[in-house]
Amino acid sequence: MDGLGVILDRIREDRLLHLLTDAVDVYSPSYAEAAATWVFTNALGRAGIPCRLEPVPAAMGDRSRANVVVQLGPDPAALLWVGHLDTVPLPDGSTAHGARRDGDTLFGLGTADMKSGCAAMAEALVAVSTAGIPLKRGLIVAFVVGEEEYGDGAMAFIQRNPLPPLTIIGEPTGLVPCTDHFGYLECLMTAEGIGAHAALPEIGRNAIQAMLTWLAASLERLGNLPAGDAIAINLRNIRGGGDKFEVPTRCEALLDVHLAPGGSAAEVLDRIGLARESVTSRRIRLDHKASFHAAGYSLDPASPLLSPMRSAYERTGEPWAPGAFRSHSDAALFREAGSSPILCGPGRLELAHVAHESVEIPEVVRAAKLYAAMIHEACIR
Repeated sequence: MDGLGVILDRIREDRLLHLLTDAVDVYSPSYAEAAATWVFTNALGRAGIPCRLEPVPAAMGDRSRANVVVQLGPDPAALLWVGHLDTVPLPDGSTAHGARRDGDTLFGLGTADMKSGCAAMAEALVAVSTAGIPLKRGLIVAFVVGEEEYGDGAMAFIQRNPLPPLTIIGEPTGLVPCTDHFGYLECLMTAEGIGAHAALPEIGRNAIQAMLTWLAASLERLGNLPAGDAIAINLRNIRGGGDKFEVPTRCEALLDVHLAPGGSAAEVLDRIGLARESVTSRRIRLDHKASFHAAGYSLDPASPLLSPMRSAYERTGEPWAPGAFRSHSDAALFREAGSSPILCGPGRLELAHVAHESVEIPEVVRAAKLYAAMIHEACIR
């Protein structure tokens, strides 16, 4: 049995599932990740894998927030793995965040996004460690906080640590290696009108009506972008008015736009600006701005840098069929900082951020074996 065979033989499904269940059983939304941090540091400690906590400054939430970092082998590191420990919040009024198994499916908040990826990374680390095969090149694993907001955990890690040339991020891709990553634009739109008695709307200017007209015109213009199907537009939030019997004077809307690599955020903003002409009253004030933007990117799947990843897929029998990750993630920050991030993890994006979030347990086991093979090909072979 060669070195990889020895490592793969040490993957334990029961240990992996125990860690994943423990991680899903704790509630760890962004800015309150301490419980999940404790689960992973304890699991690594039981396996004899040294880790360190790197504090993440908190403008809000738990001020003891920290990333969990493992560093093995010689410097400089050849490979970085990144997983995030936080989840989106539970829906209002819900308290059902724990794990529930139904056959080969595990349900619960964070199962797909992305505690299963984190658990698979940890199991791969344990398998490599217990195999006793020394690393020829260094490996760093970072379990970070804050990804579901604006990536403050990833930013804190990048500020403190030199980055290897290659980064693997365990977002839910169904184990597809995503070498393309969509860009993300968050556009805040505001409308300011003139108040009046609700029975006399003609003497006021209704900010909500103006916003609805503007949004309809904006969505029509954005639907004609050259990118076609390679753009995803979501009206995430609209709010305005109140309980008083009056014409609403203010309305805000938040528009999410995901663009394929090469898509132009400037053109999106320009088209939203042109759509303002549909609201013709000079007594209505309309403004819009990019409240957040991260550019997309595309890596060459045939690059020599990715050869250890291609080899890991081949040796574990997984198909090397590169795809695109259609959402935003911490990968944009690591790309901007100079590393080349590939997204690859168990679970499906369409099952993330929904009430029935789930992951297939056999796929999580396959992820652990694939991650172990990545370590072998990039850091041991």
